Amino acid sequence: QPPWSYLHEGQPHGAAVDVARAVLRRLGRNVEFVVMPFNRGLSLVRQGKLDAALTVYRTPEREQFLCYTTVPLYDEDVLLMVHPDDRQLANDTSGTARDAILYGDKPVAVALGHSYGPTLDAILSRKGLIRTSSFYSLQEGVQALLRGEVAAVPGAEPTLRALLHRIAPARTPVLLRPPYDYVSAYMAFAPTAENARMAADFDATLGRMRASGEYTRILAEADRILHAHQGQ
Repeated sequence: QPPWSYLHEGQPHGAAVDVARAVLRRLGRNVEFVVMPFNRGLSLVRQGKLDAALTVYRTPEREQFLCYTTVPLYDEDVLLMVHPDDRQLANDTSGTARDAILYGDKPVAVALGHSYGPTLDAILSRKGLIRTSSFYSLQEGVQALLRGEVAAVPGAEPTLRALLHRIAPARTPVLLRPPYDYVSAYMAFAPTAENARMAADFDATLGRMRASGEYTRILAEADRILHAHQGQ
């Protein structure tokens, strides 16, 4: 999902793509990014048909079949986005407006197989606790929000902003605070001994890039490219 990974004119782009590519090049590895539905990608990594998955949240279930890096590709807030016309709801930062939406009568959009961090994942796992409508992607959820079919879309702040800009560039996102979680996304390799060593080397290299400022420069350039793509 943008801004971390997305397709433009058939080619993969995004901040996480650029960071991972830079790290792997430093390690002397050629890399090919294949864009596909998230759940399918995880399944292929689990089967050993793909070497790794990009931008994966850490969950106990996934740790059973993935070899995660330790240094995150990025960190982000997870919160609710409501319809752009509901701007008054953003004035309440106590969490009351946010939770009134989450536990209200109108369903919340959820993407199948998507993790929303430990707090929302636990809430969503309790059947009957909140009303939900399921979609194959976050983008479909945002489209349903704009049609008035759901009350909110949970997700990571940068991704929700980018998706709304892609679908309705004239609209301003309304994000309800405080966030439910501050979560990290990682590179996750297929579980082999060789990949465990690769994950350790990936961590060491990414850590040095973060410390040197190169990581920040890559993010800034990726953001510039994203805005250029959105303006086309």
